Amino acid sequence: MDSKPVSDPALRNIERTIRYEFEKLLLIVTIACLILEIGLAIYYYLIRDLGQPLINYIAFRILIPFGLNALLYIVTRFTNRSETSTDSTKNRVVSFAGLIMTGVIALAHSYFIPLWILPLFMVVICTIFHDGFILMIQVGLSFVIVLYAGIVHIFDYPTERTYTILCIVITELMVICISFLAYRHEVFNTKMLIIKDRNLAGADKFEQGFEADSVTGVYSKRYLTEEAEKILAKTNELDPTGVAVINIDDFKKINDDMGSDKGDDVLRALGNVLQSFIDENTIIGRYGGDTFVIVFENGTRDENIDILNQIRKEFARKKYSFTKEPVTISGGYSWFDITMNLNGALAEVEDALAKSKRSGKNRIMASGESEDI
Repeated sequence: MDSKPVSDPALRNIERTIRYEFEKLLLIVTIACLILEIGLAIYYYLIRDLGQPLINYIAFRILIPFGLNALLYIVTRFTNRSETSTDSTKNRVVSFAGLIMTGVIALAHSYFIPLWILPLFMVVICTIFHDGFILMIQVGLSFVIVLYAGIVHIFDYPTERTYTILCIVITELMVICISFLAYRHEVFNTKMLIIKDRNLAGADKFEQGFEADSVTGVYSKRYLTEEAEKILAKTNELDPTGVAVINIDDFKKINDDMGSDKGDDVLRALGNVLQSFIDENTIIGRYGGDTFVIVFENGTRDENIDILNQIRKEFARKKYSFTKEPVTISGGYSWFDITMNLNGALAEVEDALAKSKRSGKNRIMASGESEDI
């Protein structure tokens, strides 16, 4: 999972506020649970339905849960005010404290089956911290808590074993499903944060016309070059990079025969298509004239080429007032797993582009691919 941006002070401030709210909630739940447990003990004692000796009930249903909850609150409070602990450490302590507290409640009242899923609420809530480690550990602990609560329930109610096992299976399936949804939600939010971080980092540049190309709306050559050089400088076997160059077939003829305003219409149409493919892993910029460069920071070679063909087909479907013939693009693509600079990468990619032009245009060719295909 991608790591979140950590440079946004507003995000860090929100997380700090959430941690302190969690701390207050832990204190409230600790006190509320103690009062509730004492009240239940008195009630069950009066109706002679404790189900175990009074001393055992007090120890396992009141003192131990209260002691654990109080300890969790103290640790959380101390960590939140520590000047040596990082934000990541504080987020993890708060998250695990909340999960363990809900787990204690579920185990102390395992006879009340709906409480088994209480830890899952913490799994979902704690995705606000955008930490894959937190999510992974919480899912595992939730699975164990549900299983242990079910085992305790079987020992308490041996005559309901079949029903309890069914409840365990259903609840564990809920753990898996909710955890998967929490994971997807986390991935989506993290991607949104990365995009936001990139946009914030380039906000001043955008205002100066630095980031966006005025005609097509994709990244400008200057911004594209800057970002591409950063990506290619860290390219290696574990983090390969795909680079593509595309340009419009017979664009000079369109400009000469129809006028530059019609050429701009075509460029805008291509820009609209390309914008929908820009994300946190894909940078697309206008390199000059009708030439565009695409840098794929992630994905496989086949996935990158598939995206290029999607762009090619979508653009070919565009309609224009000045011609009934489709306007097409050709492209070249190369896959790099060693450190490169942009000029070196483009030299290889442009060879592939030249092959696609010689092979009839309206196609994407990769480096090393035969023109006879």
